[in-house]
Amino acid sequence: MIATFAQTCATFVNYGIGPLATFCREVYNLSQFQTGLIVSAVNVGPIFSMLIFGNIMDKHGERWIVGIGSIFLGFSMLILIPINEYVYLLIVLLFVGIWYGTAQPGGSSAIIHWFPKNKNRGLAMGIRQTGIPLGGALASTTLPFFFYNYGLSAAKLTQAVVAIIGGLVFLLFYKDHGMNKQRQQSYSFFEKINKIKRKSNLYPVFFIGISMISLQLIILAHLMSYLSSTLNISLSISGIFLSFALIGGALGRILLAWISDNLFNGDRSKPLQFTILLTVFTLIIFVYILNYLPLWVIYILCFTLGFLGVGWYSLFIVLMSEKADKDFIGLTVSFGLTLNQFFIVLAPSLFGLLVDYFNGYKIPFSLLILFISIGGIWLNIMEKANKFTMQNKAQDMM
Repeated sequence: MIATFAQTCATFVNYGIGPLATFCREVYNLSQFQTGLIVSAVNVGPIFSMLIFGNIMDKHGERWIVGIGSIFLGFSMLILIPINEYVYLLIVLLFVGIWYGTAQPGGSSAIIHWFPKNKNRGLAMGIRQTGIPLGGALASTTLPFFFYNYGLSAAKLTQAVVAIIGGLVFLLFYKDHGMNKQRQQSYSFFEKINKIKRKSNLYPVFFIGISMISLQLIILAHLMSYLSSTLNISLSISGIFLSFALIGGALGRILLAWISDNLFNGDRSKPLQFTILLTVFTLIIFVYILNYLPLWVIYILCFTLGFLGVGWYSLFIVLMSEKADKDFIGLTVSFGLTLNQFFIVLAPSLFGLLVDYFNGYKIPFSLLILFISIGGIWLNIMEKANKFTMQNKAQDMM
């Protein structure tokens, strides 16, 4: 619960940059491109920080890194309050993103260390991951109130206070697990990176991360416009469809992880493969037969797309953590999330360029379906190869 609270508070700032960018556009009369850069700036930050923070967490635990990181996240937002120059705004937001880089790997590492593999680890990770959509939902509902009643500075101050409270709570109440510091210090940073790169069984997991996070960001950025143009409906109705997808995603992060604990006995790979298969099937329906469906079916379809295309994340984090070397969990998670972060920044704009180039959504969505399918097939092949290798080793020992 402490990790979930800290993640919610940190995401209140990170996801709250979206509404904040809209407020800045109104106040400073920014273009759509300038508004988009505000969101991009905060998402670029973690690329530069997560590997460093993950490495430090492996050595010293999560408490001080996550706690102080969240407090510094809040202080960065305080610095943002008097800034009115657009370029300076982007520079400070880059640092906001850098400090947000402590939240994701820190919370994931905490769950992995405190929950045994077959003792509700997946469910715990799922609950922790709900801090992300919850923080975003709280930001989108509360920040407009402060902005329209008290101004832009009040919205920034609210984000700062929430982040600092999250950091203080984590510092005061979270207890680190025991760390094997002597073993940790025997490896340099680059030796750890090389050991991670040599673990070939992590490659399909990393690929699934970048393909599914691309889908997740495309859902957020393009689902409304796709539904509006395809079904000839208003953006307000499309927004309701998107909200159904996000509600499905929040539930999916818990239920898919719970399923992996209770129906698959702690196996994350098989339910993740099923999730990818069902995601591909759902997207095919979206792309090719959406026009032939009644609205009530489209509501269910949007919920299902969110359940799978946003809910996959908990399974991914746990699987990546469990395949990591036990001494490098924080760094391995940070490595995978850093790869994801590049696609968080690139995927929405790249998909938009493809839509413009092909003058429609069918080909871009078809390419996305292929991209996602490769990850699921690769993971299935890798798991079968590992199983075959283990059976041969067992026979040799006999």
